[in-house]
Amino acid sequence: MLEMGKIKKLDYIDDLGGTITSNLHTLKHGLLYRSSHLSKLDEENIDKLFSRYPLKNIIDLRTVEEIKQAPEKEKLPSGVNYYHFPLADDEANPAVNKDNRLDILNELVKLKGGVKSHITKLYRIVATSEMAIASYKEIFHLLLNNKNNEAFDFHCTQGKDRTGILIVLILYVLGVSLKSAINVYLSFNKYGVFRRIAIFLGMNLVVSPRKAVALNALLTAKRKYINAAIDEINHKFGSLDLYIKNIIGLSNEDIKKLRKQYVN
Repeated sequence: MLEMGKIKKLDYIDDLGGTITSNLHTLKHGLLYRSSHLSKLDEENIDKLFSRYPLKNIIDLRTVEEIKQAPEKEKLPSGVNYYHFPLADDEANPAVNKDNRLDILNELVKLKGGVKSHITKLYRIVATSEMAIASYKEIFHLLLNNKNNEAFDFHCTQGKDRTGILIVLILYVLGVSLKSAINVYLSFNKYGVFRRIAIFLGMNLVVSPRKAVALNALLTAKRKYINAAIDEINHKFGSLDLYIKNIIGLSNEDIKKLRKQYVN
């Protein structure tokens, strides 16, 4: 379940434990988490986060520029491993900050198909680019070689798009149906509902209704987005199963090992 409002400046953290697989087993609690990025947390709230959650491995999916603008590695407690596995470059997913966010939104609105077109293109890139595939291989290698049953937290910036695609892949490998994995991705929308409404109303009044709609599209998980990633995988590699086996490189034995380790 999404846990909200517990750590100041952390938009959300979600334990994937309890997710039901196709054969009615459940993922183990306390091993696999997704969240928003950690760079906004001060020392007090970093301490709260790591005292409440058994996180030992932080997987940062952001771009180089995003990390440069909002670093978090040096904030982490001693003994916590930090890994940077980017799923897109700065061209595909430009870093957004308080100084440039409106300019970027203005450019996205001008694109053919607008913001939704931009996001579906990003999802296709994150699903199938060489950079993303190399990162997926490294991430699954870490999951396979987790000999001490340490917990992982996966995040990008919001913890929605890049994190969402990765989580769908991990859940599917662990035996969760694609439909259920997509529903977990969509459950991101349970967090920050009132915040998104406030942002939408503010943008609508201060900037323009069109840009308010565009920004809301950027802040929301949508079935159309994740379907674009799955469709691209199917188009390029034949099926999700072939992609996992032939492209990410997980053997049947690897999958059995992962399920034994992360599923009850």
